[in-house]
Amino acid sequence: MKKLQRFTFPVLIGIFLLILAACGGDDDSVTTSAVASTTAPPSATTDQKFEFQYVCVNRTLLPCKVIQEFMDTVGARTNGQVEIQLSSYPELGISGFDMIRLLEDGTIGLGEIYSGFVGGEFPIFEAANLWGAYESVDQWFEASEALQEDIKALVKRETGGGQIVGFNYYSSNYFFTKDPLNTLDDFKGVKTRSHSNVLADLINSMGADAQTMAFAEVYPALERGVLDGAVTCGSCAVGQKWFEVTDYLTGPVPGTFAETFITFNAKQWNSLPAEFQKIILEEGVLHSERAKQAALRSDVESEGDLIGLGMTHSNFTPEMLAILKDAAVSAVIPKWADRAGGYDSEAVQLYNSKVAPITGIYVNPDGTAEKR
Repeated sequence: MKKLQRFTFPVLIGIFLLILAACGGDDDSVTTSAVASTTAPPSATTDQKFEFQYVCVNRTLLPCKVIQEFMDTVGARTNGQVEIQLSSYPELGISGFDMIRLLEDGTIGLGEIYSGFVGGEFPIFEAANLWGAYESVDQWFEASEALQEDIKALVKRETGGGQIVGFNYYSSNYFFTKDPLNTLDDFKGVKTRSHSNVLADLINSMGADAQTMAFAEVYPALERGVLDGAVTCGSCAVGQKWFEVTDYLTGPVPGTFAETFITFNAKQWNSLPAEFQKIILEEGVLHSERAKQAALRSDVESEGDLIGLGMTHSNFTPEMLAILKDAAVSAVIPKWADRAGGYDSEAVQLYNSKVAPITGIYVNPDGTAEKR
């Protein structure tokens, strides 16, 4: 009996310790594990599929065609688990002017932001697209690349965490009109479609009458005589067949490429496994370079295409180019600075620090601009 008691007591102590450990000894590690399992990104090794629509400006435009390779490659590298289908502003019945808000509230999961469209509410996005300020396409690229990291941070902030994964590029812009534009007098009263406030300021300063409307509405407006002319990139006009409703092609306006931001809504981006995010960002870099090269090629080719389609082309004379530059200094940049909040605003300070050293045109404390 004594022998049995000698062994029973240690056994009972052991059982008690085991029960205590099971009830609470590892409580912290269990809780941590449970939290981690609910907050960790989904695993790319699962069979979960992610489907997105990429909303571009218009299917007929070159960047909306070039991006197909990006979508296909992302699909292939994720073994079909990330599928991106092409859509467009007209198909969804949107103009693009409220693209920041649509990405912020999740109405759009993945789309293209054009600074000119959203510049009414967010002038800071137009800091690199100040019409008339540039001497060449190379100079514009230098400015746009100087701002890219700032643009990424600004888009993330204004969309509530949205992620830019790449850029699209649209080539040089021309005036498409029913009558020739050889002198400044020829611009007077010409009802001309504009696609940004900055462009409208340039058009109006030339004596024309800027009209804002969605891109898809321009062709019928030209056809019916609601517009006398419009401004867009050469390849854009080929895609939309503006050569059927205008006769004269003037330009290009120097350094008027446009950059758009391929952006995920924050919730959609964060739903992706880290491995898939990495793939998309890698392919976004490759796409951005392809889009840039495609835009540069089309900058050379589209002018010839439009001439071949029957349009009469004329370059701006040196006198007209000087007038465009003067308009940038006297009207375009000061009016943009005023909309942005003045000299001390974030937008103007960003422009003066990163773009003005390239253009040579600075915003002064009194809101005027000057060439230095």
